[in-house]
Amino acid sequence: MREMKEKPPLDGILAEASREAQKIENLPSKLLRYEKAHRRALEMAEYIKDLCSGNEFLEREYSGASSRLATCGELLLFRNYFTVDQVRLHAANFCMNHLLCPLCGLRRGSKLTSGYWDRFEIIKASDSDIKAYFVTLTTKNGPDLRERFNHLARGKKKYHAMRRNAIKGNRSPLEINKALGGVSSYEVKIGEGSGEWHVHDHSIWLCHERPWETKISQEWKEITGDSFIVDVKEIDGPEGFLEVMAYAVKFSTMTLEDNFTAYQFLKNKRMVNSFGAFRGVEIPESLLDEPLDDLPYIELLYAFISGAGYKLQKDRDVTREKIINQINEGVPF
Repeated sequence: MREMKEKPPLDGILAEASREAQKIENLPSKLLRYEKAHRRALEMAEYIKDLCSGNEFLEREYSGASSRLATCGELLLFRNYFTVDQVRLHAANFCMNHLLCPLCGLRRGSKLTSGYWDRFEIIKASDSDIKAYFVTLTTKNGPDLRERFNHLARGKKKYHAMRRNAIKGNRSPLEINKALGGVSSYEVKIGEGSGEWHVHDHSIWLCHERPWETKISQEWKEITGDSFIVDVKEIDGPEGFLEVMAYAVKFSTMTLEDNFTAYQFLKNKRMVNSFGAFRGVEIPESLLDEPLDDLPYIELLYAFISGAGYKLQKDRDVTREKIINQINEGVPF
């Protein structure tokens, strides 16, 4: 039986996009979240390094991921825009691997949540009757991640093909035809109790009329042949979007071995998909915060110190340019 750990709170990710949480008084709690995430990344870096030791193929394939994880988030350069009480992350040496690194997963989840929530607010402003619904499609747990993921992916593909056929008048409408648009994300974790892979799909549907879980369950069972557990709930805040965008893998339910296994299979998969009114939402590739141009600021450089967490670097004999170069090049501080 795999070890189960406490699930991570989602509000940490939501706080990344919150203007209130970007006040200087909330920086210590943010750094504590980053510290926990960075420690997990360091553990994963060591696991991969040990796994690759003596194996030329694995070392050639994954040693780069290990080294990038080891330095991800080691340096964080914030700008404190003191006239408006806003602290923005200006530079960092991110590894950009959200399937292995909780810190990059956290920042990615924040960017996705902000992007799709902003689009929803624009749509809502022009159509006050539209509502957002959080829809979950599940599949039975199983020991083979590849088989379970492909089973869910085929089911989703068939569901959307049926939706398009209904729009063309080639079949009767489904509950998903109530959606004017949607965005969905795969999520992978280890099932509680079973210790097997639990692959499911979280979506946001934009509808004028509520989609009913009883009908979706019947449709989903017809499509998958073995799965019928679904969930639908109306949402009125960004928290529902957060649940969709948070993490592609649930780090807290996985051992390092399980996490790496999931990464090996999922690394080339498209984890987020959209349709209808949510098509074309652009998410910045950068995991940094947007700067506040033309406002005065004070720069705060934090370095991760083993055994101590993030510490403000007050007295340093390196220039700002050298610090930025270290961050950009991923050089340990």
